[in-house]
Amino acid sequence: MTEQVNTSTAPDDLTAQTVELLRELIRNACVADGSPDSGGEARSAATLQRFFEGSGVETELVEPHPGRVSLVATLPGTDPDGPSLLLLGHTDVVPAGRGWTHDPFGAEIVGEGESAEIWGRGALDMLHLTAAYAVVLRALATSGRRLRGRLVFAGVADEESGGFYGAQWLIANRPELVKVDAVLSETGGIPLAVGGEVRGVTVTVGEKGMCGRRLRVPGHPRHASTPWGADNAVITAASAITRIAEQAATAQIDDLWPQYVAALDVPDEVRAALTDPERIDAALPELGPIAGLAHAVTHTTYSPDIVRGGDKLNVVPQSAHVDLDIRTLPGVSAADVDEHLRTALGPLAARVSIEPLGSESPASRSPLETPLYEALCEAVEAAYPAAKAVPVIAPGAADSRYFRRLGIPAYGFGMFSPRWRHADFRHLVHSVDERVDIATVDLAVHAIERVVRRVLA
Repeated sequence: MTEQVNTSTAPDDLTAQTVELLRELIRNACVADGSPDSGGEARSAATLQRFFEGSGVETELVEPHPGRVSLVATLPGTDPDGPSLLLLGHTDVVPAGRGWTHDPFGAEIVGEGESAEIWGRGALDMLHLTAAYAVVLRALATSGRRLRGRLVFAGVADEESGGFYGAQWLIANRPELVKVDAVLSETGGIPLAVGGEVRGVTVTVGEKGMCGRRLRVPGHPRHASTPWGADNAVITAASAITRIAEQAATAQIDDLWPQYVAALDVPDEVRAALTDPERIDAALPELGPIAGLAHAVTHTTYSPDIVRGGDKLNVVPQSAHVDLDIRTLPGVSAADVDEHLRTALGPLAARVSIEPLGSESPASRSPLETPLYEALCEAVEAAYPAAKAVPVIAPGAADSRYFRRLGIPAYGFGMFSPRWRHADFRHLVHSVDERVDIATVDLAVHAIERVVRRVLA
């Protein structure tokens, strides 16, 4: 079946502007490695400020830490009591790593036409959307026709390291800059095809929570030349990790997951198993490269990511610790997490202490009965006439959660071209050879413009 998708025959001015701004943001190489002095988002804040010059858009720069600069741009509406919308983008990117086919900060265009791709770290996460947001705001500001509602754009720092110098800081210290009725931000827009026809497009309506834990494991030191019978903390830690890995979390099927499954190209018997908490684990391998994603959004996950122990090669370790990245589903509390760990540890629970690690963040979810979500549904059907919006929970964390905590609906949205599948997106985000095609940029910027006009008209 030939896929029907509404897109222009050639990139127009909005698309061309987005491509050029995206390329400059990639070249700025605002790499955040988690340390306070990394990022250098001041470079992209300056790029965005120049982009808005002469447009009549009000801009403000904030700098909580040297070099960690966020830009907020505001386009007032005609009605002070009208609706308000925040387009929330971030300008930092993760380190590039090694093994790229093209320069990760060269922003090269590879190929021709709308099938051409812009290569570079951050092209997907999320610089193409950050650029599109800025382009839409400037286009509306220079159109000569003001909208009823107020539009705010934020290009924030530090999202990749938790938003401490970005969105989180803005909300805590300059809340008036981002005081809005609703938020549009990253993830979403992935086509779900059945028989070659796109039947659904994802909209991220929530995300899992974070509940990190450190397991402290005691031992007793002695000379490592006689290890038999020693109380080796590292060996105990290894046993604890094995027990946790073998203690599977129970699947939780909410009202969103069946909607995603309905849009998958799988046999009916597999579809039925995927929505049954008793059978889903056995059916996951049928999903191939998205099995891990499917598992993550239907289970609270426990990932032992850091293990440390011992001080010297010839001394049996006296202590060790294991750091767990734990992502919780809605309704799963910190007490539930600790109970699961104690059950998994079994006889080791009496020896191993469980401590909180990092800041805890409960799972969050926005309602589907909002003007913004209705506009997103309309934008999906405009781009893919046979498709419907498919609400999903994200397995990772993004800045949207800070707004959901305040009761502000926040959604992750974009619009990818028909060539994309969920597995492709997950494979390239934070990986080598990250890139985005110009057809996706074109679809995204026009979908965002459509949504903004619908919500703020």
